[in-house]
This record gives sequence, structure tokens and C-alpha cells, in this order.
Amino acid sequence: MEWSAFYEALSEEFGLSIDALGPNFGDEALMDTLADSASLATLVGAGDRYLWPQTHDLRRIPLHDPTPVYPHTLLFRTGDKHPVLTELRNYLRVTAPETPDDVWVPLWACT
Repeated sequence: MEWSAFYEALSEEFGLSIDALGPNFGDEALMDTLADSASLATLVGAGDRYLWPQTHDLRRIPLHDPTPVYPHTLLFRTGDKHPVLTELRNYLRVTAPETPDDVWVPLWACT
């Protein structure tokens, strides 16, 4: 539910068509599909470990101004008082990298 809400908000905000339901035939099939299409793209993080075949002539385009960020709800949940989750939230707050000013998160994550 949470991922579908994120994809829906991302689609509406940026005019994208997102297929999150399709089967996963593996990395090679994904790269082949992207290489054969003029309109398809995929989102991967900067630290991904995909092997980008040079023969496919694929491009990586950084997204910024704004950068879409998935809001992990663990950080926003306040109803669960389990002490381990509280410690984890505190640790993540202390060790988190500085958040850039140009991030986009869905409105539901800001409430």
C-alpha cells in the first residue's frame, strides 16, 4: 500500500506512467527492454550495482531539483513504542546524511 501510494503521488506530480506490477524477468531483460524503447526508463539509486552493458547505449541521468526521495515510514511512526524502534530511530537521526534542500516527498509523508 505504501509503495503504491508513493508511486501514485510521484506519477501525479511529475506526469509519469509507472508500471510497478509487471513481472521481474531479471536485470538483463530490464536492460534489453530499456535499450529497445525510446520512452521507457527506470529509477535506480546512485549506489546501485547494475552492470550497464555498453552495447545497450543506456544513459544514467541524475534526478535533482527536486530529487524524489522515498519516505521510510519507520521514521514517521509515533504509535509504536517498542524500545528497539525508538533506539533505531534515534540512531538514524544522528547518523543520517544531511538532506539536500531540493528533495521531493509525497504530501502524505509531510503530515
